Amino acid sequence: MSQHPISAIPVATSVQAAGFESAIYADVDEQAAALTGWNQSYLQLSGGGFRGAIQRVDLGPVRLFMEGLGSTVYQSGQLHNGVLALGVPLRCDGSSVFCGVQSDRNALHVFSGQSGFEFRTGSDHVMMGLELDPVLANTLYPWGQGALARDEAGLRATDPQALEGLRQVMLMLFETAHTAPAMFSLPALRAGMVDTLVEKVTALNLASSPADTAHDVHWQLVQQARALVQGQLQQAPTVGELCMALGVSRRTLQNAFHRILGISPLAYLRAIRLGAVRQALKTASSVTEAATDMGFWHFGHFAKDYQAMFGELPSQTHKRCAPPLQ
Repeated sequence: MSQHPISAIPVATSVQAAGFESAIYADVDEQAAALTGWNQSYLQLSGGGFRGAIQRVDLGPVRLFMEGLGSTVYQSGQLHNGVLALGVPLRCDGSSVFCGVQSDRNALHVFSGQSGFEFRTGSDHVMMGLELDPVLANTLYPWGQGALARDEAGLRATDPQALEGLRQVMLMLFETAHTAPAMFSLPALRAGMVDTLVEKVTALNLASSPADTAHDVHWQLVQQARALVQGQLQQAPTVGELCMALGVSRRTLQNAFHRILGISPLAYLRAIRLGAVRQALKTASSVTEAATDMGFWHFGHFAKDYQAMFGELPSQTHKRCAPPLQ
C-alpha cells in the first residue's frame, strides 16, 4: 500500500467528490469547525503559523475523517448524545495528552462522553477517526451500549492486532477515496464498506479493561485554571492570581501546565489572549481595538508575539479577514 494520504500535510487546496471531501487550513478556528457536530474549539500553542488538513469520507451511518496538524494544538469538544466516535492514531509524537493521560499510537481514543474531551496534540499529528450513528453503535454487542453510557471520554486498551486491522481498513478506504472516488456512489459497495468497518470495530472487544483514565491532580488543576481564564478572558488573571485562586504554589501550577500542555502558565495565558485577538480581528474595526480589548498595550511587543505565533502580522490578518467598510 502507498503512503497514507496525509502522512505529510498535503499541499492541495480542496477536493470534493461523492462522499469524499479534502481541505487544507491556514486558520486553526476554521479547522476546528470543520467536523460537524463535534462542537470543537482549538487553541494554538506552538508558533510559526498554522497548517492543517482534514479529509472526510461519508458512508451514511459511518463517517470517517483523517486530520493532520502541523502545530501543537489544545482541542476541546463534545459530540452529540448517542454518537460513538473513535480515534485511531497514525502519527503521535509522544507529547500528546488525551483527557489527562499520555497518548500513544497503540491506544484507541474514545471521543464520546457526556463531559466532552480535551486533547493536546503534538506538532506532527495525524489522527484517523470514525463516527457511528446511535442506531448502529447500539448494535455493537457486547460493548456498544456500555461505551455510549460511559460518562467520560478517554483512552481504551484493546488488542493491538485488532486496532491495527481497523487502522489498515480505514487507510484502504481513504486511498480508495483518492484513487477511485466513484466507488463511493455505489450503494452496494458503500454497504459493504460499512459492514467491514463495523466488523473491525467489534473485534476491538472493549467490554473489559478500559485504559487507566484516572483524572490526576495535574489535569484537574489545568482544567480549573482554564475555566478561570475563560470566564474572564478580557481581564485574564495573572499567574500569581491563578495560584491564589487555586490554592497552589507557582511551582505546582508550572509543573501541571508543563505536563499537560507542554508550556508554562504564562505562555498559555499569552497564547489564549493572542488567539482571542486573532478571532476579534476578523470583525473588529481596527487592530488597536482588538488588541486593547484583550489587554495588550505595548503594540510593538504585541505585534512581534502575534507574528511569532501565527506567522503573519496582526494587520495582515485584519486586512484579509475583516469585512469591508460600508
